[in-house]
Amino acid sequence: MAIIAVGTSDGKNIDVHFGQATSFQIFDVALDGTYKHLEERTITPAVEGAEASHASATIEQLPDVDVVLVSKIGTGPTRALEGRGTRAFALSGSLDVALTAYGKKQRLFKIKEPGEVLPTQFIPGKCGGCGGGGGHGKSGGCGQ
Repeated sequence: MAIIAVGTSDGKNIDVHFGQATSFQIFDVALDGTYKHLEERTITPAVEGAEASHASATIEQLPDVDVVLVSKIGTGPTRALEGRGTRAFALSGSLDVALTAYGKKQRLFKIKEPGEVLPTQFIPGKCGGCGGGGGHGKSGGCGQ
């Protein structure tokens, strides 16, 4: 099983940029692709004037999460999450399809480099890094 945080604005699609997320839907995903919604976790923004960025404040509020699925994420937050043992993937499309695919194909996700945009063979939907290039390479270095 894996605990997955999903950036979604409508509860149906992965469509929120990591650096702009005000909340995450948290799911427990089983190896057979079934999943259970655990909670909506509201992200408390970094205190103004503090050294912590929104991204680092967000990371601090996801300590129990194994995987983060968002539409876009920069290399800085990806590395920071990875340093805590959390994988991050940039993808868009159906939340249901992504969670089911993660459960069933978890071993395939593990071979992908964290922060890498997943090809549509794994998750149907548009792919694109922060630069908006729409390619299947690593996310852009937007820092978010």
